Amino acid sequence: MKWLSHRAERQFPSSPARISPRQQRRNARYGKRMAWIGTQYHRLSMPLSVVFLFSSRRFHPQYGMNWRRKWALSLRLYRNWRNVRTGISYKGHLAIAAKLLEIPPSVKGAVVECGCWLGGTTTNLSVICDIVGRDLIVYDSFEGLPAPVAADNMKPEVKGAFCGPIDVVRENVRRYGVLERCTFRKGWFKDTLPHHTEPIVLCFIDVDLKSSMHDCLVNLWPHLTDQGYVFFDEYTHLHNCALFFSERFWHDYLDTTPPGLMGSGTGVGVGQYCLGPWPDGTPAIQRPTSLAYTRKGFNGRWDYVPDEAGQSAPTERRV
Repeated sequence: MKWLSHRAERQFPSSPARISPRQQRRNARYGKRMAWIGTQYHRLSMPLSVVFLFSSRRFHPQYGMNWRRKWALSLRLYRNWRNVRTGISYKGHLAIAAKLLEIPPSVKGAVVECGCWLGGTTTNLSVICDIVGRDLIVYDSFEGLPAPVAADNMKPEVKGAFCGPIDVVRENVRRYGVLERCTFRKGWFKDTLPHHTEPIVLCFIDVDLKSSMHDCLVNLWPHLTDQGYVFFDEYTHLHNCALFFSERFWHDYLDTTPPGLMGSGTGVGVGQYCLGPWPDGTPAIQRPTSLAYTRKGFNGRWDYVPDEAGQSAPTERRV
């Protein structure tokens, strides 16, 4: 994968003034070896990943997910992951499937994806949605990232990055997924998301910019069903995870307490290796391709304040 070569470059900066051509070649070979080992790990660990993630007894019986169907789904997600480039491992897709299979069919709501790049995750989400009988609504500009605002603290050059034309995305889903489950809503989040009306049982956010994260949560969280899920791709940077712990944001914009974020910094436990921090000093063999999630009803607010006797005392919400 191309991103692995970038990671190898970060681990072994190739400055001609300080590193000889011979050392550069050695570093390149090392990066390729580590990438190969990582790929083999993904393949060999798949059976255990399926067992660990799909052994839940909370799956709703109406979906009829016996082990034959679980293996069939897992193999399809894995093959799609190999065929369509995406920044999320198939193990992350398995984790999303596990949570959707726990939600009773009687709970009405769609699955929403914000930011789809080339449609790799979209493809697998469409397969999962077909099993659980839900629609998949995909929001994306299909023109890459927007121009960052000052508060994003990003270079202007990121504009247009991760561009996946809608025809490419639709074709990938048509070939490997279930296109009939998908509705594509083209445009910038600030223009499209305020018009969302459908209830949401699960939302996947992969948008890179803080301004886009803000638009997604402000406009979509109110439509999330009770105990509905938000999966989050930007978990490797704590300043992005901080959004889910910010009492000010959740009080001012959504009139609630912060839900917190499972997997902040390193991702949830789906058999990935990423100790962090990323990207500085991360070995090429470690792949930050897990994800993080939260759920409506979670509580990520710290409410302990010792009283004069050294005991915990209840406090009012502070912002």
